[in-house]
Amino acid sequence: MIVIDTETCLGGPACKAPPLVCVAIGGAAQADVLHWTEAEPRVRALFEGARTIVGHHIAYDCAVLCEAFPHLMPLVFEAYDADRITDTGLRQKLIDIAGGVYRRTGYGYGLDDLVERYFAIVLDKEDTWRLRYGELRDVPVADWPEEARTYPMLDVACTARVFEFQEPSSGLLADQYRQARAAFWLYLMSCWGLTTDAAAVQEFASRTQAEHDRIAADLRACGLLRSGRFNRKGAWIPGARDTKAAALRMGAAMAGDVARTATGKVALDDDACRKSGDPLLVAYADFSSLGKRLSTDVPLLERGLIHARFEELLETGRTSSSPNVQNLATGRSKSTDRRIGGLPTMRECFVPRDGFVFVSVDYSQMELRTLAQACITWLGQSKLAEALNAGRDPHTAVAAAILGITYEDAVARKKDADVDKARQVGKCSNFGFPGGLGATRLVHFAALQYGVILTEAQARRLKVQWFNAWPEMPLYFRLINEFIERGACVEQLFSGRFRGGLTYCEACNTPFQGLAADAAKAAGWLVCRACYVDRASPLFGCRIVNFVHDEILIEAPEPRAHEAAEELARLMVAGAAPWLPDVPPTVDTPALMRCWSKKAQGIRDAGGRLIPWDG
Repeated sequence: MIVIDTETCLGGPACKAPPLVCVAIGGAAQADVLHWTEAEPRVRALFEGARTIVGHHIAYDCAVLCEAFPHLMPLVFEAYDADRITDTGLRQKLIDIAGGVYRRTGYGYGLDDLVERYFAIVLDKEDTWRLRYGELRDVPVADWPEEARTYPMLDVACTARVFEFQEPSSGLLADQYRQARAAFWLYLMSCWGLTTDAAAVQEFASRTQAEHDRIAADLRACGLLRSGRFNRKGAWIPGARDTKAAALRMGAAMAGDVARTATGKVALDDDACRKSGDPLLVAYADFSSLGKRLSTDVPLLERGLIHARFEELLETGRTSSSPNVQNLATGRSKSTDRRIGGLPTMRECFVPRDGFVFVSVDYSQMELRTLAQACITWLGQSKLAEALNAGRDPHTAVAAAILGITYEDAVARKKDADVDKARQVGKCSNFGFPGGLGATRLVHFAALQYGVILTEAQARRLKVQWFNAWPEMPLYFRLINEFIERGACVEQLFSGRFRGGLTYCEACNTPFQGLAADAAKAAGWLVCRACYVDRASPLFGCRIVNFVHDEILIEAPEPRAHEAAEELARLMVAGAAPWLPDVPPTVDTPALMRCWSKKAQGIRDAGGRLIPWDG
């Protein structure tokens, strides 16, 4: 292996691949520091060669090198494809996830964290040249201060030593190259960013403020919100929520059976307020979430261009982002968003760049498919897989079991109120029970996420009906219990990634949630490669702008958006197919849109070509 490290001019939120200053290449004993004006031949030889290339947060280094030497980008993609690029930070995450200690060791995943953790050496990352290399961009390396030359050499040596220290755990690192590919395409996506529309943001802010003020008036009238006041300096201080009055109301709503915080106080969080069923306590929760939208979300949207940072690997195998552009209903439940239906959504503030349209493709029932695949792989059977492969809707199938009718009858009566209601209950079952929820927690889950009200007795009967629909699931849960008894560790299907230290519910979720994440990440890599280096692809020149677990959102030039959409859908299926050999993945009809919206539909003109949805 050989280590690579770059030093750059100072970057920032809007400059995630800043100008290159130098490249350091070497190992634990020695490294060469090459000025950016002379580095290209050595970098080319490195990516054309056969050695494993190691870095710490190497996605950043590769993005910087591609920005400095664009003609080398195909070589970078080829090296990733050949399993020749890996990352010591990602390797440590894989090791820690397997050990059940991810983010529980007291150390982070920066190079300085790992060096201190492994070797008890504290690296100085503050009082160094790290943030000053822009001063040296036009200065030959021979004329640099000694500290400026040795800093990248030290980073290379430390990365090499960390890599070597991790090697005895190589049995836990089977997934390192796939995760490194995912980290690279996610980083390129961050570099491109998401744009917002100023007029839409202004409407979002004003209507959110109006709803916030309306709720404030209601809360103030019933004593749950104190009146505002001016302080001695003349500044207006908004009224705070009256937690004592809210606690008393919670006690009355719950007949004294209230949830409590770790300190013993009455819980007044979002979930507790919504579970109470008291409309004023629900408004109390809405007031807080709307306030967060005004204080956090609106300023974010007002930036105009957002470069979110993506965490490429969580314990589940999924990703997260900061700021959170994956879950734009932050602090709001689905049921609340339905109640406050007049508000514009955050999604609809995001728009493509001039001359482009958004193209969105979602996987269809992805985690149900991965659950079915897990059952086939481990148990050799799955009625859920049979239903999915036959084109049947699993939610309607459960509805039929609830109502005691055939699937065909349920489909024929799908507009009847009882069938529609039963299908919603079926959806709660299919998305709640696989994660190990019992009756009590399913009641809460159904109310918060789907607005479905169930008693615990109904939830218990529902689980029996759900088992009747999918008879493999009792066997699945028995196997999960065996995993827990054998040490609470699960090997993820097909990737060889391990997850340890699991609770029962985590063990239930991990097989299908992690498999869905792996499939979607693999598809994202194919899409990204087509966008950046495959000149024959309809996607060439398009850019991925967001990744929301089972959805990939790209910007495509409008004249060829139809072709780009069809190719995006094809690659998403092709990328996920190896991970779902027995329950082939499917995608919903691609949608073109001028703003990002969940309401967007795939619309075609008379000639069958996709055209933008305008709302």
